[in-house]
Amino acid sequence: MDLTQPQSNLSLGFSSHASPPHRTQISDDSITLQLDSSLRDATPTHQPLPPFPLQLLEPQTPTEKPAENGSFLDAESADDDGVEEIRLLGHSMCLKRRRDRESSSSSISAPSSYSKRAVSVEPDLEARRSAVRSWGDAALRVADPDVFEIMEKEKERQFKGIELIASENFVCRAVMEALGSHLTNKYSEGMPGARYYGGNQYIDEIETLCCERALEAFGLDSDNWGVNVQPYSCTSANFAVYTGLLLPGDRIMGLDTPSGGNTSHGYYTPNGRKVSGASIFFESLPYKVNPQTGYIDFDKLEERALDFRPKILICGGSSYPREWDYARFRQIADKCGAVLLCDMAQISGIVAAKVV
Repeated sequence: MDLTQPQSNLSLGFSSHASPPHRTQISDDSITLQLDSSLRDATPTHQPLPPFPLQLLEPQTPTEKPAENGSFLDAESADDDGVEEIRLLGHSMCLKRRRDRESSSSSISAPSSYSKRAVSVEPDLEARRSAVRSWGDAALRVADPDVFEIMEKEKERQFKGIELIASENFVCRAVMEALGSHLTNKYSEGMPGARYYGGNQYIDEIETLCCERALEAFGLDSDNWGVNVQPYSCTSANFAVYTGLLLPGDRIMGLDTPSGGNTSHGYYTPNGRKVSGASIFFESLPYKVNPQTGYIDFDKLEERALDFRPKILICGGSSYPREWDYARFRQIADKCGAVLLCDMAQISGIVAAKVV
């Protein structure tokens, strides 16, 4: 029926008052339809009809009405008992008369259509949860066989090849276990005792122990020396020193990369391309080796340093096979007013073992 037609003598009332104690409570998704005959006949003998609960339904596509077994049937073949479509102010809506068995149930129970739909979803949800749990407990060869296969190829390459890269090392089993442990689950930005996140009390213990062992390995006094064990490579360690002592655009000076230096010392390609964070954020001028002898030309180094006036002078490199004249570097740094930074990543083990 269409309530917008002027010839209709029925009125639709939305009851917001609390239901009397003798009436069944209606859930929030229901309304009360009040059929008032007073407009048609106002004599005392005609009493208003009692309100009865109706339920607003969202429009459903033909395949959205669920059957009792959890599958979905066409709306034409489903049970439409108690459902009537009306038009209110030009808008169509479905009204569903509450059945007796629904009225006798709890007032907060979900509509039957939603409960039936939940029955069909629950088994699928449990299957997905089981799949996620099994994947989380699976080994890498099962969870990601493609990555596992590539890693096995790399293991074979390391086993059969010879590496002459000073910054690489073959770690022991204990290091493998530590790097591949549950510690990778924790985010621990900051320093021991001053983290930005909670739950780092044991991470603090591990990092403090590493610092103590590092000072002991190099025979250093904790009253005069500090140590930061957080950087995972010499590049990040060097950049930490730069940002701690320099401002963007300040000057640094290190060994040229083709001469055996490291790209983190501020390297430019021959066409002027900047290839590292150090060369992007800081101005660098490298010193080089003598092409005839293969040694660093200290006289030319001193001349360039006095002209360039770097704030940090770097000694050390990735593939310079000669002994470093640290005393001469100290003299040049003092003469040009620079901080002397020793990048000893490649020879740190030899220094700790007191071989040199």
